[in-house]
Amino acid sequence: MRSERLGAALLMSLGILTIGIGIFISFFRPAMLPEDMRFAGVQSQLLSPQLVAWLRIVFQTWGAFIVGFGTLIVAIAVYLLTLRPLFLRLGVIMSIVVAFTRFLVSNIVIGSDFLWLVSVLSGIAAERVNEIGTTVFMSLESKRV
Repeated sequence: MRSERLGAALLMSLGILTIGIGIFISFFRPAMLPEDMRFAGVQSQLLSPQLVAWLRIVFQTWGAFIVGFGTLIVAIAVYLLTLRPLFLRLGVIMSIVVAFTRFLVSNIVIGSDFLWLVSVLSGIAAERVNEIGTTVFMSLESKRV
């Protein structure tokens, strides 16, 4: 039992670190790092403002997916520590909302040719959030009665 708790605690640490990396990538990572420029063989001053803006959108989207993944890892760890499915359900909801909302917003901003597909995926995600949220709400209501 002690090793299971330790494993869950390590998983929680991994999830928290993953969320931190996602936040960094979303809000603080420059459009091009020095290694990006070396690899691509470009100089930062030669990048067009449109490319820099697009890269920021790309990294915000990737960062949101990383935050969503980290949130899911944390939710699994909390579930393993408590064996309460409520935390797992809430983690899934938060993960889906963070990842798919940013994905949809990014595709709207860039005027994506695949907005229809992203909208379908976001619609499916929203339906699942609604279903899981209803289950959570019903579970909480039944415990109050």
